[in-house]
Amino acid sequence: SAAGVVKSPAARVMLVRLAAKLAEDDPSLRKPMMKLLDEWLRDKSEMVNFEAAKALCDMPDLTDAEIGQAIHVLQLFLTSPRAVTKFAAIRILHQIASFKPDAVRQCNPDIESLISNSNRSIATFAITTLLKTGNEASVDRLMTQISGFTAEITDEFKVTIVEAIRTLCLKFPSKQARMLAFLSGILRDEGGYEFKRSVVESMFDLIKFVPDSKEDALAHLCEFIEDCEFTKLAVRILHVLGMEGPRTAQPTKYIRYIYNRVVLENAIVRAAAVTALAQFGCGQKDPEVKRSVQVL
Repeated sequence: SAAGVVKSPAARVMLVRLAAKLAEDDPSLRKPMMKLLDEWLRDKSEMVNFEAAKALCDMPDLTDAEIGQAIHVLQLFLTSPRAVTKFAAIRILHQIASFKPDAVRQCNPDIESLISNSNRSIATFAITTLLKTGNEASVDRLMTQISGFTAEITDEFKVTIVEAIRTLCLKFPSKQARMLAFLSGILRDEGGYEFKRSVVESMFDLIKFVPDSKEDALAHLCEFIEDCEFTKLAVRILHVLGMEGPRTAQPTKYIRYIYNRVVLENAIVRAAAVTALAQFGCGQKDPEVKRSVQVL
C-alpha cells in the first residue's frame, strides 16, 4: 500500500501478533514493540484494538504503566452499544484482573452496570471480574447477584464463577461460610464433570487453607457422594474424607457415609471407601471408633 500504510485490519492484526512475539523473544526490542502496541490500541479498527490489548495482557513482567492504556481503551468499549464489543472488552479485563486487580479496579463502576445485562455471558464475566477486583464488603452483594442467574448459564461459565469464588475463599477467609453455602448449593445443580470437579476442588482448598470451614465442607462432600455419578470424583472425595475425617472432633459421623459406598457402589469406589475406612481405624486413638471400623 502507499507510503507503507497497511490498509487491511486483518493484516494489522498479524502485525500486532508479530510485534508481541518480537517483544517477548528479544528483550532489546521490547521497548519499541511496546510503543507500537500502544499505538495500535488507538487504531480505527476495533479488531486491531482488541488484538493489541490481548497482546499486552499476555506480555510477561508487565508493569501497571504498560497495561494502563489498554485498560483505559477496554473501559471505553464497555459502554459500546454492540454486545460483541462489550463481551470482548470484559473478557480481556477479566483476564487482566487475575494478575493486576488493582489496575482494573478503576473500571468497576462501568463493570457493575453490566451485571444486569441481558446477555448472561457478559454478566458472568462482569461479576467474576468484580469478585477479583472488589473488597470484602462487596462480596455478599455480588454473591447474591450470582445466585440469581447460575441456572441460566452454561457449565463453562459456571466454572468461571467457581474459579473466581475459589480465589475469594482464600483472599477473604472470614466470608468462607457464605461461599461454602453457595458452593454446596450449586454442587446439587445439574452439570457435567468439569463443573462438578471445579466445585469439589474449591471445597478441597477450603478444607486445606481455611480450617474453620473443614467440618462443614466435609459434611457437604459426604452428601454429594451419596448421589455422585462421577467415579473419579467419588474416589477423590473418599480419599480426602480418609485423610481429614479422623482428625475432626466427631470422626464417627463420616463413617456411615463412607460405609454406604462400600455397599452400594462399583468396585473402584468400594476400594476407595475401604481404604478410607482403614484410615479411620489407623488414625484413631479412640477404641470405640477402632472397634466400629473393625466390625465394618
